Amino acid sequence: MTRFRWREQLERAATAHPVSGEDGWRRSLLVALPFAILAFVLGAILDPLSGQRTRLDEVAYPLLALGLTAFELTLLLRRDRTSLVVFGIITASSTYFLTKFVYVLFLVPPGTSMQAEMTETFFWVPALYVLSFFVPDVRSGRTVAYVFFGTTLLLSAAYVVTSWGPHLNYGVVFALSQYNLANLTLLALTGAFIGFKERVVRAEARAETMQHLAFTDLLTELPNRLQFNQSLERALEEAAHSNRRLAVLFVDVDGFKLINDTLGHEAGDELLGVLAERFRTFGTGGAMTARISGDEFVVVLSDLGREEAVRAARMLLRQLCAPLVLRGAVMNITASVGISVFPEDGQDAGTLLRHADVAMYQVKSTGKNGVRPYTPDVDAEVERRKLLERDLQNALGYGEFHLEYQGVYDLCDGRLVKVEALLRWRHPQLGLVSPAQFIPLAESSGAIVPIGTWVLREACAQLRRWHQRTGQVFRLAVNVAPLQVAQPDFVNMVEAALADAGVPADQLELELTEGAVLGNFGAVQQTLCALQRLGVTLAIDDFGTGYSSLSYLRDLPISTIKIDRSFVRDLGSPRRTPQYALALIEAILTIAQTLDLEVVAEGIETHAQLAMVRALGCQLGQGFYFARPMPPHELEAHIQPVR
Repeated sequence: MTRFRWREQLERAATAHPVSGEDGWRRSLLVALPFAILAFVLGAILDPLSGQRTRLDEVAYPLLALGLTAFELTLLLRRDRTSLVVFGIITASSTYFLTKFVYVLFLVPPGTSMQAEMTETFFWVPALYVLSFFVPDVRSGRTVAYVFFGTTLLLSAAYVVTSWGPHLNYGVVFALSQYNLANLTLLALTGAFIGFKERVVRAEARAETMQHLAFTDLLTELPNRLQFNQSLERALEEAAHSNRRLAVLFVDVDGFKLINDTLGHEAGDELLGVLAERFRTFGTGGAMTARISGDEFVVVLSDLGREEAVRAARMLLRQLCAPLVLRGAVMNITASVGISVFPEDGQDAGTLLRHADVAMYQVKSTGKNGVRPYTPDVDAEVERRKLLERDLQNALGYGEFHLEYQGVYDLCDGRLVKVEALLRWRHPQLGLVSPAQFIPLAESSGAIVPIGTWVLREACAQLRRWHQRTGQVFRLAVNVAPLQVAQPDFVNMVEAALADAGVPADQLELELTEGAVLGNFGAVQQTLCALQRLGVTLAIDDFGTGYSSLSYLRDLPISTIKIDRSFVRDLGSPRRTPQYALALIEAILTIAQTLDLEVVAEGIETHAQLAMVRALGCQLGQGFYFARPMPPHELEAHIQPVR
């Protein structure tokens, strides 16, 4: 909705009349009209004394004086009638001049000097052109001026044609030719000047509008990042010169993407508009506020140290987070605020803004809806996280991902039952990055969808190569994120990956977390049932961590549950083993036996842990005791049977 607003503003600037000082013209006319009124009053008095009295002037001069007086009073009493008055003056004047022109050429009594009458009356014609072309919002007056000039030209030609002969008055012909040529020159110059002036003023208006667009956020009408950076640099120069402090508050709206996704982008725009008003209210005390990106705002406060800035930020947060009505519903929003202070936290605008951003990011990572000043000890950690977020977007295209594989074994005979594909990321600067760090980032940014598609295709292709080389048949387990399962084409994508690799569907197992299953149960149920019909088996990963409802095991086509490694970790040391862990594993095994589900114990690292899960009745196991995750070419050579 907002991306076309800049065009609307530009079009308004381009089509607006270049002259906007209508009130200035009103004042000018209030001064000038009395002189015109005086001229016609003097004409009514002195014309008879000059010996050139005509019946037309006898009637016209008093009427024109009265008419102009009425226009003067209208201008004095009604500010909004300037354009109407000007059009009235133009129309009345042109009517009089044309009437006088016809009278002089065709009806003047014998003995009257036609040249004198023309000289007496028509030197007022330039005033008609001035009013027609220069006064704003009276473009129709130009039409009247052109009609007037064209008519006088035709009347002049008619006079010459009808009077042609030996008695033709060449003095009148000369006066007519001079009059029309002067009018033509005046019209041409006036039109050219007005056209030039309109182009210049329109260009200035367009440049002013473009400058406004370049420095202003169109949605909120707050300064944008460019204007903010320039203003902050100036504020820092002044603060350094006067030995004052400045506080930079970096504000990010929590959950703004969710509002856009659930209520629509128009609702998100409305929310930003409301927040902008609240920022403006907060900024009435001299704060400088800008919107620098989608849901990120920055506020600069003068003469505040760290403690005062924290108090001001909490006041701002309370003001921003007051309940609001959006699309007929009352909403409660929250925000995260990071603070940096000049000169302690930075000497330039870029450093202060980055440090405030770092502090805000720390608020986000520790629960959101809070205020935090910048501290150097968290800078490295947050900068690393932000670097990962940025580089994650291009890691797939740069070929930085690879897969390692870890076997799942039958705990009775040590036979390899299936292999789990595990995603790894080798960052060009940071080296190998833990999945615990980059997987959540991929999920929150949406990058997990293309990455997950690549993992599935690559793992299926590798499974096919193993089958061809070894002749052994085992299942492949691939983890899928909630966002992947939510994609409408997820089932089609899985089917295409299997078909392209030439792998039967029953050799693929997809692992989901409990959170993915329960997040949108109805839609997930349909997707999982479609995968079951395809022949794919389904597993619940990290089972037992955080969810108490087990009814989904009955209602969903789950074939395997994997006991989280946290419950297996201390099984080899009975004295330290939490009793609830033993009880939970026993309960899981009982449920699995009732529902005919496979159970995999994750994280088996010692022989004692292996013996314990065997004794509890678990069929399958996975962990460092059997083999660590490894590249595909090492998998076959390193897998050893369980003793």
